[in-house]
Amino acid sequence: MKPRLGLTLLLGLAAGAQAADPPAPTAAKPMTPTVREPLNLRIGDIRKYMMPNEYRAALNGPDADKTTVVVQGDRPLLPMQSLKPVPAGLMTYPWLVMHPLQSWRALLPDLRAAPPGPPDVVPPPVFRWGP
Repeated sequence: MKPRLGLTLLLGLAAGAQAADPPAPTAAKPMTPTVREPLNLRIGDIRKYMMPNEYRAALNGPDADKTTVVVQGDRPLLPMQSLKPVPAGLMTYPWLVMHPLQSWRALLPDLRAAPPGPPDVVPPPVFRWGP
C-alpha cells in the first residue's frame, strides 16, 4: 500500500512540475539590434543656466590656487605589532595563547634578532702609525 501511495505522489508532483514549466519557444524571431542616437551630454551655452552677474563673478573670481590652504602635519609613528619581537624559550607558549593570529611568527626565525652567541667584546685591530 505504501509503495503505491509514494508512486502516486511522485507522479503527481512530476505532472505538476511539467505543467508549471513554460512552453517551449516555437519559431524564434531573429533579434535585430536597434541603433540609437548617441547621448548628447554637452552643456551648451552656459549663459542660459546662469544669471549675467553670476557669470561675470565666475569669470572674474579669484583663482583657486591663490586661496588654497595646504596643511602639513607629522604624526609619531606607532610601533607595528608585527615588528615587536616574539619571546623565545618557555615564554613563547603564553605569547601564542595571547596572540593567536600572530602565532605563525613563532615558527619562523626572527630576522631582527641579535646574532646568536656571545657579543664581540674584543675591538677589531686598528692600524696606527707610531706607538
